[in-house]
Amino acid sequence: MSKKPDTVDAYIATLDDGVQQIFAALRETVLRLAPGATETIKYDMAAWQLNGTYLVYAGAWKKHIGLYPVGRGDGAFEAMLAPYRDKKDTVKFVYAKPMPFDVIEAILRARLAEIERHA
Repeated sequence: MSKKPDTVDAYIATLDDGVQQIFAALRETVLRLAPGATETIKYDMAAWQLNGTYLVYAGAWKKHIGLYPVGRGDGAFEAMLAPYRDKKDTVKFVYAKPMPFDVIEAILRARLAEIERHA
């Protein structure tokens, strides 16, 4: 039985080459928008924490990357997320389509604002 990854670097190293590149770009996006975030592994996924609060979890699955949690927003935010919304607080970005980093950035900015409101 192989050891589960205990760092985000180790997590990325377990992914297929093409997925590694996508996930590394996602990671760069998170760290660019939240430079003070710390990385960890939680629930067998990559996670980023900011000021003691989890900003986002990201999991690379067979056909998609999932981001959690993604809260509800106004009509424009929900319209933007509609093609990716999976469950109440989850979005999925399938590998077969270009990764929508503009949408990912909007999700992260919304989460950062939510964390700031509750600080």
